[in-house]
Amino acid sequence: MTACDEIRSLLSAMIDNELTAEQMTRASDHLRQCSACQREWQSLKSLDAQLRERLVLTGVNGKSIVEKFDNLRSGDSSADDDLRSRSPLGAKRPSTATPVSTATPPFAEKRNIRKTLLVVVAMAASLVGLLALRDQFAWISPVMPQQNAEVDSLETPSSRVVARLVRATGVVEMQLQGSSRWDSVMTTPETPLVQGCRLRTGDSVLCEIETADRAKIRLNETGEVVFRDAGEIELIKGQLWCLASERSGIEIDLSVESKPVPQIASFTCPSESEFQCHTSDQGASCDSVSLDNSLAEMSYGAETCLIEPGETVSINEQRRIARTPNGSVDAKIWQLPLLAVGESIDGELRSALNRLLAPIGMTKVRHMNEEQIRRLGPAGAIPLLAYAVTETGADNLRLRQTAVSLAHDFADQRSIELLKRLAADPDSVISSQAERTLQRISQSLQ
Repeated sequence: MTACDEIRSLLSAMIDNELTAEQMTRASDHLRQCSACQREWQSLKSLDAQLRERLVLTGVNGKSIVEKFDNLRSGDSSADDDLRSRSPLGAKRPSTATPVSTATPPFAEKRNIRKTLLVVVAMAASLVGLLALRDQFAWISPVMPQQNAEVDSLETPSSRVVARLVRATGVVEMQLQGSSRWDSVMTTPETPLVQGCRLRTGDSVLCEIETADRAKIRLNETGEVVFRDAGEIELIKGQLWCLASERSGIEIDLSVESKPVPQIASFTCPSESEFQCHTSDQGASCDSVSLDNSLAEMSYGAETCLIEPGETVSINEQRRIARTPNGSVDAKIWQLPLLAVGESIDGELRSALNRLLAPIGMTKVRHMNEEQIRRLGPAGAIPLLAYAVTETGADNLRLRQTAVSLAHDFADQRSIELLKRLAADPDSVISSQAERTLQRISQSLQ
């Protein structure tokens, strides 16, 4: 039995508060980590609430039914009157027949009594049966299988490809639905991602995914995401950026830490819009990073909130929604190392560095831009040096010099090949700076 199977077997008892303290702790811990079981838990609670709402038998008490049935068998006519008054058959009708011995009830009255008992017993049996059905199918999600579908197929990982891993700065791990094992995946050739799989990145590892709907998704380091379908994903932890295709939007769920189980904040990134999301133990946020975005809406519990272009909506530690202007100078700087992956420089990287490097050394913005690039550490030196290697036009000379100078302080052995090429650059400022950086790296490795 897998961990998921074990926890699912406890969910019904968890609703009825019948678990031990140890079982409750184990179940709650698992639900915080497993979004699939969390969804089934929410589904079971919804089903339980519906059953309780619809199966209330006004005026019928199981214990009193048994007592009155015993009294009826012993000849207590008051029990007959009470049962008859509660039944759909109505009150006892006046008899026009010739009186007979009270020891033997008339045939018509016997028939009414049997009908009354049958109705009451049937109602009670239906209640018991439906409650038993709740336990039997506790693990089923709100979307029921089609008629004649195999129930086992609900537990079988799908083989339908919903996305592909396009590029990454390091090793990315994938977990198939229904499995507890994480496997390392390569991006050459592009790795297909099937429905229900999870993807996670480690320290200093970023990756880019393209969905079957042509949406772009980028996952920052130490992030984890579930691909429920081509147009539906869930961010378990970390930071994610997405650009929806022109054909359709993409539904994004954010797992928000709360007790006893995490809650889900949901929104749809509209077509041709780009959003950035983040979730951690401290809360969650959603940034509408482009002023060209369409209006979006986030829902969390009973609350809903509109997300204006250029606005950030966050859920704080008190689990309250707040709206603020997006105060980041450039919210996407963390993506620079990923954009540098590949043989030729990415057009998006070129555009981003042109915008970031231009103010450095000339305006106050230089301090903010430079600081954000430095925070990337050695990985941030790679896109700077790649830019300097490829953008050799005369109009870009000052920006190339700025890029090499900025990379000098934090480049490491990963940048050696790029630095060797720059050491032979015809511009003396660039070549001498590259040589000094190579010397510094060489000394640090000794």
